[in-house]
Amino acid sequence: LVFVHSGAMSGGFSFQVTDGLNFAPRQIFSVTAQALIISLEVNRGLSIFPGSRKPLSSHDLKAVTNDDKAGNRTVTFTVISSPRLGRLLKMNSDNHTEDVSVFTQYLVSQGLILYQHMDLENTGWTVEDSFTFTASSPPAALGPEDFQITISYDINEPGRHSRLLANTGAAVEEGDRVLIDQAKLDASNLLLQLPPPQRSSHEIWFQVTVLPHHGTIMVGERNITTGKPNFSQYIVNKFGVTYLHDDSESLADNFTFAVWPNPKSKSTTKPEADFLEEMFNITITPVNDHTPELKTKGLQLKVLQGSRLIVGPEILKVEDLDTPPNEIQYMIIRHPNNGLLAMAHDPDTPAHHFTQADIDNLQVWFIQDGSPTSGVFYFSVTDGGHRPLYKLFYLDVIPISITLVNLTDLILPQGQTTVLITNAHLSAVTNGRSLQINYKITRPLQCGHLLIENQVVTSFVQEDLDSGRLSYHMTNLTASEDQLQFSLFTSESNLTGQTLHIRVQPLLWVISHLKIANRVAHQLRKKDLDATELANRTNSDPTFEVTEPPIHGRLVRRAGRAVDSAVMEEAALFTQSDINQGIVVLEPHANLTGFDMLNDSFTFLLRANHVQPATGSLSFTIVPPDPLLLQTFTPDVPLLLPRDSLMTSAFSQKTLETSTRPTIQKETMGNLIQSRWQETDAWGQHSGKEPSIDGKISPTRVIWPHAATKVHPGGPIQPRESSYPLMVIIPLAGLFLLLIVTAVALCVWLLIQKEEKTKPLLKPRANLESPSPSCTPERSVAIPTVTVTPLIKSSSNPPASLFRPPEDEQMHQGLSPWENVLLGKHGL
Repeated sequence: LVFVHSGAMSGGFSFQVTDGLNFAPRQIFSVTAQALIISLEVNRGLSIFPGSRKPLSSHDLKAVTNDDKAGNRTVTFTVISSPRLGRLLKMNSDNHTEDVSVFTQYLVSQGLILYQHMDLENTGWTVEDSFTFTASSPPAALGPEDFQITISYDINEPGRHSRLLANTGAAVEEGDRVLIDQAKLDASNLLLQLPPPQRSSHEIWFQVTVLPHHGTIMVGERNITTGKPNFSQYIVNKFGVTYLHDDSESLADNFTFAVWPNPKSKSTTKPEADFLEEMFNITITPVNDHTPELKTKGLQLKVLQGSRLIVGPEILKVEDLDTPPNEIQYMIIRHPNNGLLAMAHDPDTPAHHFTQADIDNLQVWFIQDGSPTSGVFYFSVTDGGHRPLYKLFYLDVIPISITLVNLTDLILPQGQTTVLITNAHLSAVTNGRSLQINYKITRPLQCGHLLIENQVVTSFVQEDLDSGRLSYHMTNLTASEDQLQFSLFTSESNLTGQTLHIRVQPLLWVISHLKIANRVAHQLRKKDLDATELANRTNSDPTFEVTEPPIHGRLVRRAGRAVDSAVMEEAALFTQSDINQGIVVLEPHANLTGFDMLNDSFTFLLRANHVQPATGSLSFTIVPPDPLLLQTFTPDVPLLLPRDSLMTSAFSQKTLETSTRPTIQKETMGNLIQSRWQETDAWGQHSGKEPSIDGKISPTRVIWPHAATKVHPGGPIQPRESSYPLMVIIPLAGLFLLLIVTAVALCVWLLIQKEEKTKPLLKPRANLESPSPSCTPERSVAIPTVTVTPLIKSSSNPPASLFRPPEDEQMHQGLSPWENVLLGKHGL
């Protein structure tokens, strides 16, 4: 039902509704008409470059009506005065144009109405054009109106790179030449910037500021160079300039030029300003004169068993400098025998051919069929113009495997029964797609079992190790080690025959970097081996059971567990108490010829009540004896060693009578040097007997360490681990006082008895307690000197004589017994 208005602006009609039997009351339908008004909403005009054409849009010209919301109004434009410098065109659906004088707003909005500039001769640098039109939408009408058009060389339109009359560029075949004429390069419109009277006295000149990269510009037979870069528009119009390509594999080239109007009466010089600079582009058409070149030398692909891999350009690459990748064709001659080559969009269908562009776009896949064998496929590649390349491509299959990255012994502290097993002890990885790694015990544990949340298990997974839920519990406390034998598997692979060693770590402190002198007995102390904490925890005396003795020495123990016992026995078993008492001795006897040091060790089993035994070891380094510890002595009196300093039971047990002068004994055990005096009577008779050892008498003087020497006035004493200065100084002071009184008395008696004064022959020691090798001894005529000489242990030479050599006998002939006593003939 449509209402069509005519006549008065207001009116209506009456109506009644019935169903055939009944009637509704009569109704009135009122209609009011509104006047239609058309208005010009946009009339901005158009800007256009001379000689070109440009479409009109709704941003340039738009007319609307006051009821245009419904979209059913057609606004029609009628040209009543055409443009004088150009024409209006309508673009048809077949892209052909035709002149138009009547068009609609819809055609303008769609960009199908164009203005084309035609009259270049009557156009200056800038000129104005226009056309007059009316707009109508019956019964409304508008007009007439003017539409302004600006034509100027200053217009910078999108897609246009030049302000010249012509700068179209050129196309040339690879290695060929092309003529650049007025149709391609025309800057004569620059003369329009000048006033009309001056245009005939100027001409257009070009200067090449940047030469082409892949060719040469020639004017006649002359090359354009940086030294001669100019040519004129006249030459371009009459002869043209030539671009010659250098036959390189390039697809484009260009040169940059400056252009300006130059007075004919002046030399051709580019001005400082008022010139235009543009670029002339050259398109190179490639010639297929190169064969495809294989860039990937190693035609090989490593693929995981059963997986798929993209064949990308880093795997297979063929280049042709004059052929694009989409024209380089691959043909599969023989398909792979361990999978298939397929395209990404159809992975289930073998691909028989593809291009280099497909490879570059990651569209070619290799899908491995799961077999462990490697394969190969045979293909050809060509650019369509040359003989194809035939190549073999190798497909290496990497088998799916499981690799143990951690298999470290599990340490169970002595006295504990449970310890966690983590990925620090046991960890594996797989290169397969199934990442779940399972562990299964292949042989039951001998001394314990595995627990997960207090439940005994015989299998576990890698996640249990990573989260620390797996633990080992030892049930047999008589064992010192256990073994976990297991296999690993995933849904794709397995690894068998693996063992995790479990061992008990002794609760023991062991010295590190222990160095002992060769052939010098080392007494083991708590600072070397200390199981005191184990003893306290177990309320027992831990036992060391030697399982592997040292190679370059032996372990011995003093018989009867006495510190001063000289009898030694092999120590295959000893306790912490034995170490604390110092009766366990390590005797090194290595052959260090040609060596600075030698490493050795002994292994033992540490036992205690109510805990597992544990295997431990003590490592040490055998070094040559320190010359500062093995001091040298003058050959006067042999050095006697106390009984407790004997290192082996093979030492000589012979006794030796000493002279009446005190004897200093020196014992070297590690870095400890002890000294003592033996008792003598007034006549030099020895008051007791001491065991001696075989050895040589040192030919030089003793160098005594300052804090390691003790002098005792009494008989033999046991070595102590610490010194007491007062116990040494008080006896020494008394001894010195007694010696001074005796010497003075003897000297007085000698002066009375003898006519000739006896000259003292021996040098007194300045300080008996801690003499220094750098001290200068002083002579005394009143006090006799006591000389002490140690005896160095030797197993090959007989004991040194206790008496002076024959030359000393001659020196003492003719003296009285008292004088001989004073001069030390009998040992004083």
